[in-house]
Amino acid sequence: MTTDQGVLEHPNAAAPGVHQLAEGTELIGEYQGSGFKEPKYLVRRSDGQVMQLPHLLYRVAESLDGSRDDEQVASRFSAETGQELTAEEISFLVEERLRPVGIVAAPDGGETSNPVKSDLLLALRYRVGVVPARIVWRIAGVFRPFFWPAIVVAALVGFVALDVLIIARGDVLGQLVSSAEALIYQPALTLAVIALTLLGGMFHECGHAAACRYGGARPGNMGIGLYIVWPALYTTVTDAYRLDRRGRLRTDLGGVYFNAIFIAGLSLVYLQTGSAWLLLVIVLLHVGTAWQFLPSIRLDGYYILADLVGVPDLFSYLGPVLKSAIPGRPTHPRVRELKPWSRRIIVLWVALVIPTLAFYLVVFLLLAPRILPVVWDGVLELLTAVDAAARAGEVATTTLGVFQLVLLLLPWLGTVLITAMIGGMLRRHAVARWGRGRVRAGTWSSVRLYAAWAAVGGLAVALVARVAHVAATLPPSAGETRLSDSAFGVLTLGWDSAPSVGVGELAFRAQLAGYAQLTGAFDRHGDVLAGARELAVLACAVLLGCLLVLAATRRLRPITVAIPLVAAAAMGPAVAALGTLAPALVGVAWMALGAVALRLGGRRPVVVVFAVVAFAAGLATAPLLLVPLAVGAGVMIVRGELFAGRPRSWRLIAVAAAALVAVLALGVTTGGGVTVLDGPERDVLLFVAILVVAGGLAVRRLRSAGFAAASVALVAALPSSAAALPLLVVAVVLLAVFLIDALLSAPVAQRPHPLLRASLAVPCFVVAVVGAMLLPAAIPSSQPLAGFALAPSSPPLAAPSSPLLAAPAAPGAGTPGSGAPP
Repeated sequence: MTTDQGVLEHPNAAAPGVHQLAEGTELIGEYQGSGFKEPKYLVRRSDGQVMQLPHLLYRVAESLDGSRDDEQVASRFSAETGQELTAEEISFLVEERLRPVGIVAAPDGGETSNPVKSDLLLALRYRVGVVPARIVWRIAGVFRPFFWPAIVVAALVGFVALDVLIIARGDVLGQLVSSAEALIYQPALTLAVIALTLLGGMFHECGHAAACRYGGARPGNMGIGLYIVWPALYTTVTDAYRLDRRGRLRTDLGGVYFNAIFIAGLSLVYLQTGSAWLLLVIVLLHVGTAWQFLPSIRLDGYYILADLVGVPDLFSYLGPVLKSAIPGRPTHPRVRELKPWSRRIIVLWVALVIPTLAFYLVVFLLLAPRILPVVWDGVLELLTAVDAAARAGEVATTTLGVFQLVLLLLPWLGTVLITAMIGGMLRRHAVARWGRGRVRAGTWSSVRLYAAWAAVGGLAVALVARVAHVAATLPPSAGETRLSDSAFGVLTLGWDSAPSVGVGELAFRAQLAGYAQLTGAFDRHGDVLAGARELAVLACAVLLGCLLVLAATRRLRPITVAIPLVAAAAMGPAVAALGTLAPALVGVAWMALGAVALRLGGRRPVVVVFAVVAFAAGLATAPLLLVPLAVGAGVMIVRGELFAGRPRSWRLIAVAAAALVAVLALGVTTGGGVTVLDGPERDVLLFVAILVVAGGLAVRRLRSAGFAAASVALVAALPSSAAALPLLVVAVVLLAVFLIDALLSAPVAQRPHPLLRASLAVPCFVVAVVGAMLLPAAIPSSQPLAGFALAPSSPPLAAPSSPLLAAPAAPGAGTPGSGAPP
């Protein structure tokens, strides 16, 4: 049925031959101020997309109320319009024209499947909403009075008058030069300029929303996206199509009008204070406002021109106009349907835009291969500078460096996205021209899925490669040197004479010695620790391989694995932790192998035996793993997810036993901690863990895993338990994978509020960027990781049997046998 607002509610399933509009579909009416010879009518779909329909289809859509069959609809249509249509023709129009665009409900009353979506040229494809529509509605209400005619006139007159006053003061160029020089030496001023520019962009979007509401339409959400190769703010004002031409133009110009107000406010402050750097901001905002009028891409000027001529999508006329210009060919039907004055303006626009876009494309293709390597070199240099600034505590310089890094990386990201967009367009064109009916349904989906997992596999390989590189240059810690020297002593001195290790490290030492004996790891490097760290790299590779297998078999989306892997690979502290010789890393790799075996092999006896052996090996290698396992099991018992049918007293005893196991495991592992990271690096990892754990605890089905990860974070925060940092990285990555999957797989209506999602995603992104600034420490390439193989507690050897034992200390190194560089 139709409500007072014209929005269709979803009635019961229709009978055969009876059609109804999809739930939430709104018949807006005639498109006002149209540039077409014949009137066009607008329909708003439930997802907010507005589409044009000719008069015939619109009148048919009006008749689909769910109570009339095709015969009755045809009779009513013929009586009202005088145009004869049969029931078969009505059925054809509904099934072949209206249902594919998603405005007719499914025959069984379910959801409309796979409606056609717009694929506009040079549209803002890559975007994310930040401010929801209901908040935007309130913001628009606050600024709505700015469009009262008297205020508009006063604001524009004031804007022009203030510009004249600034120019009349003179020495504008000199102040611009001095302010530019000040920005070079004062990073805080540069940040202030960036902040004001961003604030001006946000105020610009408020202008669009306020103008949309002032005209009688309802603005949608606000957000941020990547337009071609630069970031862009946006406001959804699709509902403004219901307005007349004047209302649509007001919405288009609302942004630059608010720019003028913002500039006028800054001009007043500048005239009062005389701060030269404010003049630079004013000039930059003037340039940005003028840039908005460019009609060749989808900026405000493009939409202003489109609403002036009364044609919503100008880019869709590039092909028809070019085909009509070919000698001997008739005018394209889409060009013939335009009014003469609209046609002339669009033809002129096409004649100007085609060379402009071709010039942009040629310049991009010619310069991209030369610029991107230079940009990459700049990124590496800037990373080093930002790392030094972060360690020195220079907040302004570090923040500015992060912003510059983002700007330097955008061309790379934009190139990838543009390439993907062009590839998608070519694929769709090829399928439409040659492949329709030849490709089995679902083939392209399978190809895209395999390609996505291949890309995720490439990310995993890149992460392992970076871990291997960092492991070869990371300065040694006393704990690592002790473990590697003890394993080397097992091979050279025997089990009884080798340097001693903690009780919880005996199994790990045995595995390290066995690995070195089987592979010759100690003989391939200039020192023992470098060979020992091969085991850490191998464990990292095993973990990532198991993660990919488990994610693929659980049918997780590739993006859920890609995001944590990218963050881990980018963050220097995370890579350094994974490249450290730590029992926890090898132990969790054993556990992962057992989990994969059970996932792939089921409960076959051989598989179960292998899994049990793998789990036992993991726990023996790193008793620390008992802490998160015991905590997670205890939480599951308390929540009734484990042993739900047992008596309450029995469950309390089980929880107490789990707590006792966690305490005993912690006591075994804290004695000989491997101190890997300290200071800012450790703080960054802990802060990321806090954010991800908070997100996991907010999702009901992930709370047990969230408490388990929280226990690892608490252990890692202890001063004597830095050996838990590698395990913390693994736990956070795994929890992040399931957290992202939980957020993406849930129905849209059940997902957390966008502001809540942003409150988690934005801090995680910021901390990940800060972590990327902290490059892993590295020793000089000419200096070995350890001057000698054996620790001071080892008994001296009468005759070194290995050249590693006789390796001289690097110039200026510490006491021989110290096992650590100066």
